[in-house]
Amino acid sequence: MYLLIVVINNEELLDQLITGWLDIGITGATVAETTDLIQLISYHIPIFAGFRSLTSGGTIHNKTLFTAIENRETLDKAVAYLEMICAQTGKPHQGVYFIAPIKAFGRLGQGVDPMEHLNHMEKKLGKPLKEKIRKASG
Repeated sequence: MYLLIVVINNEELLDQLITGWLDIGITGATVAETTDLIQLISYHIPIFAGFRSLTSGGTIHNKTLFTAIENRETLDKAVAYLEMICAQTGKPHQGVYFIAPIKAFGRLGQGVDPMEHLNHMEKKLGKPLKEKIRKASG
């Protein structure tokens, strides 16, 4: 099992990334709004205001995604998709990713039926998920 952490500097890629990952079968990820160090100090410490020109897009926020992935094949597909959509922008500095092994993983709280979870996700998204996700969950 692997932990994939992605920091996206270009927030416009977020929807495409999440949709693509859903198609691959990644149905669980956490997204957090984050700020990198140079962005933070360039906006909050006046002496470093010149660093603003080094940050991408003039925004002070990134999106950081965390997802646990069970197998290497899905991990490789997720990374390949991520690299592809970032390359398609034609811009540098779209973000970074890293992978760490997970030594233990557990779910907290009451057990949830996989089909109930899938139905809940479809309701949140407002659309049915791909058939292969449905088969994997059922």
